[in-house]
Amino acid sequence: MLRKTVLSLAAFGAVAGAVLGGAGIASAATDPGASGILDSGINFSEPQGSQGINGDAGQCITVNIPATGSLQSFGGTMTLWTGADCKTGDAAVLTDSVANFPATFGAAFGHVQSIFIGDNAPAKPPVAGASAIIDSGKNFSEPQGSQGLGGNVGDKVNITIPATGSIQFVSGTLTLYTGPNLTGKSLVVTHDVADLAALGFGQVQSVLIGAAA
Repeated sequence: MLRKTVLSLAAFGAVAGAVLGGAGIASAATDPGASGILDSGINFSEPQGSQGINGDAGQCITVNIPATGSLQSFGGTMTLWTGADCKTGDAAVLTDSVANFPATFGAAFGHVQSIFIGDNAPAKPPVAGASAIIDSGKNFSEPQGSQGLGGNVGDKVNITIPATGSIQFVSGTLTLYTGPNLTGKSLVVTHDVADLAALGFGQVQSVLIGAAA
């Protein structure tokens, strides 16, 4: 009887261990952290040493090498900070290896002082874009409807009306394209145009918010 009791306790312990181990695995899956090697030189060189980076999500790691040039990532997301507390200075998020910090993120990242495990970089405000109405007929008429255009610089808008005759501006700069997805001939406009067909743009199919490079 004693032997059976001992075996039963052992079995219970094994099951409990498996359950707890499984819970640990599940927790790790939802909180993967990040790891890598931070090198003092670019191209993963170590003229002034290197530092292993390994932590759980939300952890702030102090950098203790005098210069930072590159990072070999083993997985996860990190935020590089030029300040010492993972919340001041400039920030850059990386999810993969980066061979040259100054060239990729700017000269200030030649001296990263702290690394946050995860992404805690402040959101950048959108760049002011443009707003306009493109009409299907010339002289701002709408025989086949009209379409409002708006967004931040760099946004793409596909035109859904069957013809484009004129455009009324509210603000900003737009680049019109005769093809879909910013292809074909292009025209940068910054003010009202009463007759797009006269400029060869009677069938605009896509628009870039801002001026094309």
